Amino acid sequence: MPVIIKDYVWRQTATNIILQISLRGVSQNKVDIFTSPRIFFFEIILLHSIDTLKSKCTVTATDIIFELKKIKDDIWESLDTNISKSEKQELKKQLLDEEYLHIQEGDTKKSEKRAELKRVAVRQQIHLDTKIRENIEGIKKYEEKTALGDISKWSNKAASKTKITCKKVTNDTKKLTEDVQPVPLPRAVKILQIDFTPREFPTPSRESKLQEETEWLKKQAEARRCCSFVSEDIRPEEKNPQFLKAKGDEFFKNKDYLGAISAYSFGIKISEKFVDLYIARSAVHLTLGNFHKAVKDCTTALELLKPEVPINLKERALCIARRGEALCKLGYQKQGIEEIKFSLKLVPDTHFENVLEEAEKANE
Repeated sequence: MPVIIKDYVWRQTATNIILQISLRGVSQNKVDIFTSPRIFFFEIILLHSIDTLKSKCTVTATDIIFELKKIKDDIWESLDTNISKSEKQELKKQLLDEEYLHIQEGDTKKSEKRAELKRVAVRQQIHLDTKIRENIEGIKKYEEKTALGDISKWSNKAASKTKITCKKVTNDTKKLTEDVQPVPLPRAVKILQIDFTPREFPTPSRESKLQEETEWLKKQAEARRCCSFVSEDIRPEEKNPQFLKAKGDEFFKNKDYLGAISAYSFGIKISEKFVDLYIARSAVHLTLGNFHKAVKDCTTALELLKPEVPINLKERALCIARRGEALCKLGYQKQGIEEIKFSLKLVPDTHFENVLEEAEKANE
């Protein structure tokens, strides 16, 4: 609660006001100061506005000295306003609200500036990495070309020397011809293609491990059958993304979540760019509490939903909102709330409005 002090000294010029207040034995470590364009200190409200950025405050052991910069160059009739107590309360409340809004705007601008600096830093790092990779590739190509050129020159030179030597020996004597050994040419280079037998395991096949591997594969097949979906049981004509999407939706509707995930995942293996499978699988992951996987599926779906056109607006809004809900569940309340708000601007949705309200309450 502020203490009313009437013992102060002030003087002014056309541009500044000097206000000196005695602490009267109060330690300078216990002094709290709040400023606004019309500063009030110990219930003193200035007559006109001041520039808080250009004003100064000095706290000494015995006094507080304010050097206040006027907004307009003028001589004030008095230091404070001559109004009633109720009017002062209303004016003080108004000044506090204005300063609070000003502080909020400043924090928002700082956050936006930090985010922009991060984006610029990431772009610069990507550009730098790309340039370094291009330089490395250029050096590799140059060295490869130089090495092949040296080999070609050496080969031609060796062949010409062999021909000259053979001619001289033939002209001299047959004995010398028998002693001459021609320089062999470099062996031809060829790339061998090696194909390996496909395996379920990353390790090489071993006869001693064949029984254990077969037993493990049987157990996995039984586990997949318990999940109501086995890819081996599907007919060849049914192995298409549309059928697997409908199959997964049926499992999801019957609350067979593992079967739904298996159907969607097998469909993604067949068609990696079928965006409906990622959207559907993210819903199942969100229901099971697999929030990291839900965020990953929504992000992949948003990448596939480019370019952003009106026909895929609802799908984009759903993915953004669902990713925001998953982020809120993971503890990233701020990022999740921003995602859901952005989604609701695109397409209003009652469910995500309720999710947003709960997230904002939890973030308070």
